Amino acid sequence: MQALKRDWGTMHLRATEGDGTALVFINSLGTDLRMWDDVVARLPKGWSSLRMDKRGHGLSGTAAQGYGIPELAEDVRAAMDHAGLTKAVIVGCSIGGLIAQHIALMAPERVICLVLSNTAPMLGPADGWLSRIDGVRANGMAAMADGILARWFGPNMLAAPELALWRALLARTDPEGYIATCAAIAGTDITDRLGEISHPALVIGGQHDQATPPEVVEKLAAALPRADLTMFDRAGHLPAIEQPELFARTLTNFVERTIQ
Repeated sequence: MQALKRDWGTMHLRATEGDGTALVFINSLGTDLRMWDDVVARLPKGWSSLRMDKRGHGLSGTAAQGYGIPELAEDVRAAMDHAGLTKAVIVGCSIGGLIAQHIALMAPERVICLVLSNTAPMLGPADGWLSRIDGVRANGMAAMADGILARWFGPNMLAAPELALWRALLARTDPEGYIATCAAIAGTDITDRLGEISHPALVIGGQHDQATPPEVVEKLAAALPRADLTMFDRAGHLPAIEQPELFARTLTNFVERTIQ
C-alpha cells in the first residue's frame, strides 16, 4: 500500500517493480484497483505495474465535487511521477479508458501505447448520468447496485458466487465520490479529438456489455488512427474481471507486438 498526497486528499497506489515494460491500470466507475488483480498476476515476469484508486473510490479520499476527466487524468500523471515512470502502456476500462484517452491528448509523451477496454469518447448521454446521480442521492448505493451489476457483467459472472463480492464493493463505494465521478463523465465528449491520438491502441469490447455495447466500442476503434479491435465473446463491461487470463494474454501479445 502506498499513499500520495494530492491537493484534494490522499490517493491510494499500488505498484510492482520490474525492469521491463511498465503498465498503468485505471479502474472503472464503482470499482477499486483490485479489479486488475488477476490480470497483473498474469503479466510477464519483469514487467512493472502501477494501479490507483480514483478520487472517492477504494482507499482514496473523496474530493470536493466540481472536477472533470482532465483532473482525473492529472491524478494518474502524478501517480506516474511518484512511481518514477516517464512513460508507460496506459490500460483503462470504462471511465478508466476515457481517462487514458485524455492522457494521450494531454501528455502524449507519457504514453507508449493504449489498451482501451469497454470505453468510448463519450460514455452515454448526460441525462442518463444525471438520472443515476438522482437515484444514488435518493436511494443510496446499495439500492442501485443490482441494476448496475446487470450492466457490468455477462451471464457467467452474474451466476457466479464472486458476484456477491463485487456487489459489496459497489454498495460500499462513497456515494459522494461516485456522484462526483458520474458528473465528470456527464460533461465529457472528446469524439471530435480522436483523430489526434496517434498512439497504437488495442480496443477491447464484450459481447454482453450493456454499458458500452459492441457497436460503441467498434466505433471507437474505427475512429482511432492506429487501433486494433478485440471482442470477448463471454464478457460484459469488465472483461478484466470476467476473463482475466484472456485479457492478460491479449494485452501481452499486443504490447509485445507494439514495442518490438
